[in-house]
Amino acid sequence: MRRRWTPLLAAATLAATIAALACAHAAATDTARQQAHTMGKYKVTLTTDREKVLGTCTFVQNIEPDFQPAFAPTDAQLPDYLREEAVLLGADTVLVNGRIGEAYICGPGPLNPDGTLKTLPPPGH
Repeated sequence: MRRRWTPLLAAATLAATIAALACAHAAATDTARQQAHTMGKYKVTLTTDREKVLGTCTFVQNIEPDFQPAFAPTDAQLPDYLREEAVLLGADTVLVNGRIGEAYICGPGPLNPDGTLKTLPPPGH
């Protein structure tokens, strides 16, 4: 006797697969945030010297903490917040302008969340 895939069974299988992938992605994001909080933020430099950064570094993204849906960091939390978000983006420098940061890569390349330099995988892998 051959079993036929019903639309309901196919939908349930698809939902289970999506849920498993979502859990794996959430776990990886949590791990990256933890690494950025404990290690990576110490590899990021905050600066207000616009001339040092512009023209010599690669722009990554703006960091606007007041638009966070969960919370907006206080002034005391702002430096660590900017560093953590920057290292999650791969940046090693943040140009600070008030409560807004601009993430840049000024070093040899982007950073991992733990602060180490991202390297390309060996050829053939």
